[in-house]
Amino acid sequence: MGDFQIIHKITLPKNQDADAFATFMRDEYFPAVHKGPTRIGQVTGLELSRGISETGEDTQAFIFNVGFSGMSTGNARLDDKEVQHKFDAFEAHVERLGAFSAVAAWNESDP
Repeated sequence: MGDFQIIHKITLPKNQDADAFATFMRDEYFPAVHKGPTRIGQVTGLELSRGISETGEDTQAFIFNVGFSGMSTGNARLDDKEVQHKFDAFEAHVERLGAFSAVAAWNESDP
């Protein structure tokens, strides 16, 4: 058990509004995620990143990172069925890529 990221790739069909999806995730989905402890761990953070094509255009693909403390089989779960129905209406294909822990990092403030 430990702290790590559970990473999902989310792909929307071309007929779905990806900007509306991003807004929905930020304003409705994230607040509805259960953030208290469960039998297998606890969500410690949420982040959604949108894909950018080689030409600089936004894509229909997203990476959803769930910070988690607990067992690597954990995942984010929703406390609101209405929010789940709204998510399902986007017809998103969700692929769990797995659980990952950081082993090296760098940012521009490092020497």
